[in-house]
Amino acid sequence: MARKITFHVSPDEVADPDTAAKPAPALAGMARSLQAAAAASVRDLDVALIEDSPHQDRLEIDPDEIAELAQSIRQNGQLVPILVSPLPAGRFRIVYGRRRLLALRQLGQVAKALVRDLSDDQAIIAQGQENSARKDLSFIEKAAFAGQLMAEGKSDDLIADALNIDQKARANGDKLTNLSRIRQVIQRISPDLIRAIGAAPGFGRDRWYSLAQDIEKAGFPPGNQTDFIKAAEARKGTSDDRFAAVERAIPSKAKAPPQAKPQVLATEAPAIVKTTALKATITVSITTAKDLHAWIRKNPQAAIDALLEAQAKSKQ
Repeated sequence: MARKITFHVSPDEVADPDTAAKPAPALAGMARSLQAAAAASVRDLDVALIEDSPHQDRLEIDPDEIAELAQSIRQNGQLVPILVSPLPAGRFRIVYGRRRLLALRQLGQVAKALVRDLSDDQAIIAQGQENSARKDLSFIEKAAFAGQLMAEGKSDDLIADALNIDQKARANGDKLTNLSRIRQVIQRISPDLIRAIGAAPGFGRDRWYSLAQDIEKAGFPPGNQTDFIKAAEARKGTSDDRFAAVERAIPSKAKAPPQAKPQVLATEAPAIVKTTALKATITVSITTAKDLHAWIRKNPQAAIDALLEAQAKSKQ
């Protein structure tokens, strides 16, 4: 089952338009204990003591958005606390609320923070779920975040929980399709190229997967994508524009040679034989050779052995 973590705050805090979020189902046990202590545990922390998360889940931070958020905090105060986890020597690490922390740094104000001693895995889940609830990550931002976790050896279950993907597949024991596509994309597109393009919110999983395939087929592995990075960096405009520029920069793929039509060597009952440069097919129809069809169905290895014996005799 998916692990979800929710931290409830008072109604006047949720009303902040800059940070309003829909509550997610709570992870039994840990979430209940956190909720019970939340009201009495908001602390004022010096922002200089708060370190950034090692897991970056957003490729781009809009400076204008941070400036607007800072203006809102200046006028109304920080209505929703950030979540941090303690580090040695009296320092802390941001778990979620990175945009609020950036705004507070701009203002030079202390941060109102919930301090929770979370394991690394719990912090990852909390960070991923809170950010997904407040402002949807683009596909490639999720992929880049997942790539960092995969590089650290985190489990597929943990990554799926953090991004809230493939939950039904996991419950049914099916293949994790979304996570599989994410893995294929980040294996084919270098982190530098992903950063050069940016979030590209207008392009989803299938378009990124197609881009990754085209780059691979054109012969440009992750260590050899400098030209695409330059194409993205040279394109002025949005990250969607940069994505389109990289698509256009991929050399036209050579058309595959037309496949030769199969040569029909026998067309009469009881079988039809067709061959190409890659394979040979013998078709025995039940309508024209019922007994032979039944025998081959029951004795497929004997049929192959008979062909091999005939081949050996032809060489004598």
